[in-house]
Amino acid sequence: MFVKISKSLMCIFLGFFFVVAFAENTLPQEVSVEFPEELLMVEFDKYILPRFKFKTQISLLANKENGAFDAKLGILPGGKAVFSDLNGFVYRLQTKTSDAGKMSKLEKFVSWFNSPSGIMTVEDFSIQGVQAFKAVEYVEEKEDAEIFDGNIASGLGLSQKHCKRCHVVDDNAFAGIDSTPSFHAMRTFDDWQERFTAFWTVSPHLNVISITEVYEAGSNSVPTTIAPIELSLDQIDDILAYVASVKPKDLGKPINSW
Repeated sequence: MFVKISKSLMCIFLGFFFVVAFAENTLPQEVSVEFPEELLMVEFDKYILPRFKFKTQISLLANKENGAFDAKLGILPGGKAVFSDLNGFVYRLQTKTSDAGKMSKLEKFVSWFNSPSGIMTVEDFSIQGVQAFKAVEYVEEKEDAEIFDGNIASGLGLSQKHCKRCHVVDDNAFAGIDSTPSFHAMRTFDDWQERFTAFWTVSPHLNVISITEVYEAGSNSVPTTIAPIELSLDQIDDILAYVASVKPKDLGKPINSW
């Protein structure tokens, strides 16, 4: 009698185990996307994800307690372009998961952004009544060689006079400081134009370089530690024009070659 009861209990237990296991396997997978802070602050996640779910019946999460995200959304160097802000900065979705099911959902997320429904949704989002984003199909890719109005020869002279103390700025590969990237190396950066346009706003330039029309370097709390540099906005344009003419370095070649 005891054996029969034990067998019955075992069957019940195994049946319950398989039901639970089947239920777990058939539950929809949670797919999480890490949103950048600037999008969370304007609650873009709460706007976009429900609308995507309504259209596709696919549920995505914008946050996760353990921080293990399946994809990352932001202004990233890699990933698939999905939309941009009005200044032309492109937001891309970068997949992190290797799970085929999750990847399929994320691919549909990207495709939806480029669909009529997704485009309308993105461009209808506003902050205080002002459109904040535009569809990626309207984003104009920046040309590799943007034309600047400055004087290239003047920019070379200014770079040699002021920038050469730290950077290699011309064909003299032995100038500058070893730990500081050359102009040629920085020309390989995707965002080199943004970097050079505002180079005087970041450390260590911030405490050394004054722009006559807009900014004076140094202060009582953060004094300049080396000979200060004073430039005008026109001279900044000249430096930009020169940098645009510099051939990007082939990073596969030896360090002291171009």
